[in-house]
Amino acid sequence: MTITSFIANAPASSGLDQIAAEILRGLANAEVFGGRAYLRTPMLLPSGSSVVVVIEQEDTDRYRITDLGQGHDEAETLGFARVYRRQAEEIARLQGLIATHGTLWLGDLARDELPGAAMTLATAVLRAFERAMVRSADRRPQTAADRLVARLHRLFPDRQVRGEVEVRGVSTHAWQVDAAVEMERGLALFDVVSPAPVSVAFAAAKFHDIALLENAPARIAVVRRKDAFGDLLPVVAQAAKVVQEDASDATFERLAKAA
Repeated sequence: MTITSFIANAPASSGLDQIAAEILRGLANAEVFGGRAYLRTPMLLPSGSSVVVVIEQEDTDRYRITDLGQGHDEAETLGFARVYRRQAEEIARLQGLIATHGTLWLGDLARDELPGAAMTLATAVLRAFERAMVRSADRRPQTAADRLVARLHRLFPDRQVRGEVEVRGVSTHAWQVDAAVEMERGLALFDVVSPAPVSVAFAAAKFHDIALLENAPARIAVVRRKDAFGDLLPVVAQAAKVVQEDASDATFERLAKAA
C-alpha cells in the first residue's frame, strides 16, 4: 500500500478526534461577558499568566482586538514598563498593529480575519515582553556606574582600573561588568545592580556563572540601598558581596583586596 493510498483511505478514528478536541480546548478557550470575548491563548508570560486577547464588536461584521494592556501591566510590576512601551511600539509597526500607551490593538477586522489577527497580537505581546525584559536586564544605572569607576580610580591610583569590561563565566558566555580592578591576588569585579526583579535575576546569573571559574575573581554588587531589595537581596548575595554605594572607602578597599 502506498502512502497516498493510505491517506486517501485512512481509517476513521473517533478516539483521535476526541483527543484532538480536548487538546484544542486546553490550548485556548474563550469566555464572553460584558459585550467582550476573552480568548486565553497558550502563550505564557513569565508570571505564568496566559496572554489574553479581547475581541469587541465595533460595527456590523467589524471587530476590534486588544490585549487591554496586559503585557504593559506585567512589565510595570517588574519595573520596566517604559522599555516595554518602546518595544511594543516597534513590534506593532512591524506586525501591522497599533500601540497606544503600551496597549496593543487593531480594529476594523472582518470575522474571518479574527483568528490570524488574534494570534498575531498575542505573539506581539509576548515578543515585546521578552525583548523588553532582555533590554531592561542588560541596562545599567549609568550615572551610578560612572561614579563607581571614578571612585575606584581614586582609591586605586596604582592599579589598573577598567570600566565596562567583559568577563567570560564557566559557561563561556561574555558578561558585561561595570568595573574591574587588577589587585595583587587577582581580579576584583564591581557591578551596579538595581532592585528591579529582572535586574536581580540577571545579576545573580552573571555572578553565579563567574563564581564557578577556577580562581574566580572577587565579585562585588554595588547597590544604592540594601533595604530596597527586600527578600531579593539574598539572591544577589549568594554569589557576590553586596555593598551600598555610600559605604566608606575603607569598605570598598577591603572588598577589592579580598580578591
